[in-house]
Amino acid sequence: MPKPSRTALALAERFELALSAAPPPGRAGERLARTAGAGSEFHDSRAYQVGDDVRRIDWRAFARSDQLTVRVWREEALARVEVLCDVSRSMGVEPRKAQLALDFALLAALAARADGCAASVSAVAPLAQPLSPDEFLARGLEFDARDDVGQALRASAERVRRGAVVLLISDFLFEHDPRELLAPLAARAGALGCVQILSRAEREPRAGLAERLIDCESGAALDLVLDEALVADYRRRLEALVAALAEQCRRTRALFASLDADAPLEELARGPLTDAGLLAPR
Repeated sequence: MPKPSRTALALAERFELALSAAPPPGRAGERLARTAGAGSEFHDSRAYQVGDDVRRIDWRAFARSDQLTVRVWREEALARVEVLCDVSRSMGVEPRKAQLALDFALLAALAARADGCAASVSAVAPLAQPLSPDEFLARGLEFDARDDVGQALRASAERVRRGAVVLLISDFLFEHDPRELLAPLAARAGALGCVQILSRAEREPRAGLAERLIDCESGAALDLVLDEALVADYRRRLEALVAALAEQCRRTRALFASLDADAPLEELARGPLTDAGLLAPR
C-alpha cells in the first residue's frame, strides 16, 4: 500500500496550516485551541445538535432552563482538522501524483497537530475511518476505489465534525458540478481548502500521439490519435474545470490551489500552497 514519505516530517516543522490560523467564532468544539488537555476534563456546554450522543445531555441544565445542552470535554475544544484524500484510481494512475497526495496530506495533518489541533486523514470513501497522523504515516492509503467520487464525498461530508477545518485533496477529474460537489462540505466546515493535483500529462497532453486510453475506474478502452484539435479541446475543458473550482471556492470562502504532481513538495509549499493561503512559513 502506498505510504507518505518522510519529506513531510521536516516540512511540518517549517510550515503551518494557514487555513487554521484565523478560525471563525463558534461554539465550544468549533474553535481553535493551542493547548491540549485531558480528554476526560470537563470544558464547557453547548446547545444540543442532531446526531449528538444523548448520553452527554446535561439533564440538570435542561431541568433549570428547558434547553437541551451537551457537556463538552477538553479534547473537543481543540480545533478539528480533517484531511480528506480522494483515493479513486485516477489519483493513483501515476506514482508521483499519488505520492504528492499522500505527502501533502501528511504535511497538513502534522502541521495542524503541531499547532495543537486534533488532526486526522481519511479516504474519500463511504466507510472510511479517520487515521491519526502517526497511523497514516504507518499505513498509507490504497488508491483503488471504484465508488462514484461525488457520492463518496457526500458520505464523507456527513461524517465531518461540524465546524472543523477541512482540506480536500483530489484531481477533480470526474463528472461533477463544483457547486453541488463542494456545498455539503462548505456547509459543515468552519474553514475549507481544496487542493487539486494533476500530473504533467494531464495538464499538457502532447498532440500527435496515438494512444490507447483506458478508463482506470471502469476499465473501458478507447483508441485515438491526439491531434491538435482534440488536445486544444481538452485543454479548454480543463481550464474551465479549474476556473469553476476556483470560483466556487471563492464563493464559499474556501481556499484553492492546483498543483503539478511533478514538482517537489517543498517547492509547492513555498510557492502555490503559500500563495493560496493554505500554508505559511513558521
